[in-house]
Amino acid sequence: MSKQSPRYDIAIVGGGMVGAVLAVALSRADFSVALVEAKRPSRFELGDDYELRVSAIAPGTRRVLENLGLWASVERRRCCAFTGMKVWEAGGASELFLEHTAVGLPELGHIVENNLIVDSAWQALTDVDIYCPAKMESLAIDSDAARLRLDDGTVVSAALVVGAEGANSPVRAAAGIETTGWPYGQRCTVGTVTPARHHRHIAWQRFTETGPVAFLPLSDGRCSLAWHADDALAAELAELDHDTFCARLTEASGGVLGEIEHMDKRASFPLKLQHAREYCRPRVALAGDAAHVVHPMAGQGVNLGLLDVAGMVEALEAGRAANRDAGDMTYLRRYQRARMAENLMMLGTTDAFKRVYGSANPLLRTLRQSAIGIAANLAPIRQIMIHHAVGLSANGPRLLQ
Repeated sequence: MSKQSPRYDIAIVGGGMVGAVLAVALSRADFSVALVEAKRPSRFELGDDYELRVSAIAPGTRRVLENLGLWASVERRRCCAFTGMKVWEAGGASELFLEHTAVGLPELGHIVENNLIVDSAWQALTDVDIYCPAKMESLAIDSDAARLRLDDGTVVSAALVVGAEGANSPVRAAAGIETTGWPYGQRCTVGTVTPARHHRHIAWQRFTETGPVAFLPLSDGRCSLAWHADDALAAELAELDHDTFCARLTEASGGVLGEIEHMDKRASFPLKLQHAREYCRPRVALAGDAAHVVHPMAGQGVNLGLLDVAGMVEALEAGRAANRDAGDMTYLRRYQRARMAENLMMLGTTDAFKRVYGSANPLLRTLRQSAIGIAANLAPIRQIMIHHAVGLSANGPRLLQ
């Protein structure tokens, strides 16, 4: 026999970074919210070593977290500001250096561990009904509500169900929303490395023929590694012993921070592009990786997901002001129009970068060396790139102000 729950304005499936922050944002906007998550996240402990997965949080995205009262919890525990980004190509003479002073900001962003953002959001879910551990078994859409049946028999009814449970979203599949995309034939190796020299609060990225090698600064002077490599090379790297791997990494990075002296545990994950053909259907919406998966070389995946949060809250508040419930398609389409345009632009940009900078074609090599040189020598282009990277907007949703 099923157990019937109260009806909510919004039920969110997925309690990762985007889902948990969305739950906080909607509850703070006085919507009734349920959060369904398969596994309660572990608490962030300051004494633990750095998590394998980190994110580069742009100032615009940080504004969202600040407005929700979440950033203070992140900042007082562990994050690292970076004030510059240096990009160059192996074998090239030109390099591009972007500095925070160009936009009058104290930093270009912060490197934050993913589980710290999740933990900060979960501690703020005081006005959210949490169903955990719980998995969605089925989704039924009626004219007046969406109904989630969970694996323990509970039925959760809501005006709107949001899929925020990642790239393989069961909500998206149940709603019949198709995706387009392709695998890149690459994997990203991640972990924490100890270089001989301090990172100087700069994010370093060197492009090689098999993919970029990036060092992201951490607060104790070490770096978080993101080494994008073709599948064959990634498989080879996975088999290397510690010392050999560090030597290969020193070579691949051009020794920009000296020798890599140590690397803790490492892991890798496959890279792909994926985009949902729709972000909403009657009483269903998607956010974060459930809607879009981008190549991580620009570090924009989490930022796009948290901007989805700001856009969805804005659209649902507008619908409520017009006396529409949260599942009203007029306002869900407003969310889709606003976010799909920006996300598609970023998907296209990162895909183009991957193809141009992942090719050994001599002509493309010449073109990309020229592109770095032009960007490095023309201040207006650097300004545009930095403004886009920081993600601040005077005309965006309320949570971005």
